[in-house]
Amino acid sequence: MKKALGLVIGVLLMFGLWVGLARWRPAAHQSPPPVTARVILITRSPAPGLTPVPSPTPTPVTQRMVVTGTGGIGLRLREGPGLPYAVVTILDEGTSLWAFPEAVEADGLRWRRVRTEDGAFEGWVAESYLAPAD
Repeated sequence: MKKALGLVIGVLLMFGLWVGLARWRPAAHQSPPPVTARVILITRSPAPGLTPVPSPTPTPVTQRMVVTGTGGIGLRLREGPGLPYAVVTILDEGTSLWAFPEAVEADGLRWRRVRTEDGAFEGWVAESYLAPAD
């Protein structure tokens, strides 16, 4: 009886081993190669004559101004419109400038963006120290 039981256990072990190996064995048939997807982008060109025309960028109108009323100490040209901004340079009394139309209120003053005539400096000054050039 012990021999028969040993034989049955041996057969079952061999069967289990065979089933386990069969799962690891590659399949008899090959799967098809993977398909690569392609994306084709089709764009329409505008109809003739309907191409949008870009609008020209308006050139800011500048006004020629002169530094005045500083009592000879000059006018501080700043990086931005306000007292906290760093001083770029000090403009002497009588310096000619090109002033841009935009003005900003800050620190109790009205500030104008300006550029020196030679283009060397650009920044912001207190408008009360500017007068129209003759």
